Amino acid sequence: MSMEATAKAIFITNTFAQAHPEEHIKLWNQFEKEVPVNKRSGAYGMDNMAYVRWLKNQANPTVIEFLSASITQRNSY
Repeated sequence: MSMEATAKAIFITNTFAQAHPEEHIKLWNQFEKEVPVNKRSGAYGMDNMAYVRWLKNQANPTVIEFLSASITQRNSY
């Protein structure tokens, strides 16, 4: 896990949370229920990386629009 990938995941998570706080809280709670702790913990930023991967797989219209409009470079985490 590179520091650059970690920083990008943290940036995406924080930016999404600021842009869509209610949706972020709802999705974060769902993420915590669906993704086992061992898949989202252990190192700094790992939860953010797992969250971004999980978000991309949800096909949530708010997330898709956010990533398209707000995040110029889309990477696979």
